[in-house]
Amino acid sequence: MQNSDNFKRGTAEMLILHLLQSEDLYGYQITQAFKEKSGGKYFILEGSLYNILFRLTENGYITDYIKQVGVKRKRRYYHMEDKGRLYYLQLLNDYDKVCENVSRILGRDADADMYAKRVKERNIEIS
Repeated sequence: MQNSDNFKRGTAEMLILHLLQSEDLYGYQITQAFKEKSGGKYFILEGSLYNILFRLTENGYITDYIKQVGVKRKRRYYHMEDKGRLYYLQLLNDYDKVCENVSRILGRDADADMYAKRVKERNIEIS
């Protein structure tokens, strides 16, 4: 299970960006989306989440802003920037290439061809 945990940690950044591509979210919403969309099988700890959000903000992939909620509560929302959209596509390409190669090794050529097609359709250069 250790390898599975490492793989999940490596994909968390990509998944957070995926969630932010459609709407601005605050931290708790992101953690709940992980649980909900994975059927409770994949979750991210808040400490890990905020470290990733900080890193994405520092690199200019996302921005954050505070929004008043009710009388005394404030929430920090995260917004994906154009630079983050390109970075997300690069991460997605990397992920699909890994899946393609693993599928070929496992003899699952139909799956491998699907991943290769996705990368080709995105048509972006990975630097």
